[in-house]
Amino acid sequence: MGTGLTVVVPAWNEERRLAATVAEVVAAARRHLADFEVIVVDDGSTDGTPAVAKQLAAKFPCVTVVRHPTNLGVGAAFHTGLTRARFPYLSLVPGDNAFHESGLDAVFSLVGKVEMVVTYRANPRARTPMRRLLSVCCTQAMRVVTGQPIRDAHSLYVFPVANARQVRRNTGYGYHIETLSTLLRGGVPFAEVPVQLNPRPDSSSKVMRLGVLARLMATMGRQFLRFVVLREKVRFAPVAVAPPATRTRRRPFALNRSHREVA
Repeated sequence: MGTGLTVVVPAWNEERRLAATVAEVVAAARRHLADFEVIVVDDGSTDGTPAVAKQLAAKFPCVTVVRHPTNLGVGAAFHTGLTRARFPYLSLVPGDNAFHESGLDAVFSLVGKVEMVVTYRANPRARTPMRRLLSVCCTQAMRVVTGQPIRDAHSLYVFPVANARQVRRNTGYGYHIETLSTLLRGGVPFAEVPVQLNPRPDSSSKVMRLGVLARLMATMGRQFLRFVVLREKVRFAPVAVAPPATRTRRRPFALNRSHREVA
């Protein structure tokens, strides 16, 4: 497997948090990856986010910036990055600096060793009570839909780009429900790893809006109909295998089951 990673950083009015997020992403990627890129998606910000993003692109050659003219949502930012991704794996790291840098280290260290990384938050009480309730409900529903006992359905991920591009496009907040459930039902092997949240991770989150919650439930309901009621089978088109690299490659990550937890 290749080890290149595209990191998508969506930002909507995150002028105070974006620089720290990108700096930590770049530092962690440099520690663990030979090849990577960071795509900052300015999702129609009306504050100083565009200026901060421009400064980051000037500071870090690995950073590019894409601007949505209006706020389209995190799902649209995900698909913008997925369309432009140059590497075989993709992760989305929110621009609000919600995740501690140690979590980025844990996730990035597994890129290329397993097809997909699914994280779970080791300190969920950093969230507000309502966010914790939403996460518990989402995770329980995802377990039913996928048949996999995952610990968290609402955290950080690493997706194989070739497979993710074959998933139904969902530009809403439920993009991760659509993508994760489809890849799991398609048998993509994965590893689970814990990540830490920074203090007050929900200070700029928009997920608790009624419209967002309604679309989340609609996405989960559609996946339940597809995979539980109709028993739809997921088959991915074959992925072209790149020629072997000339340099020495790391030992592959051993998987004895469909998934393995990495503590």
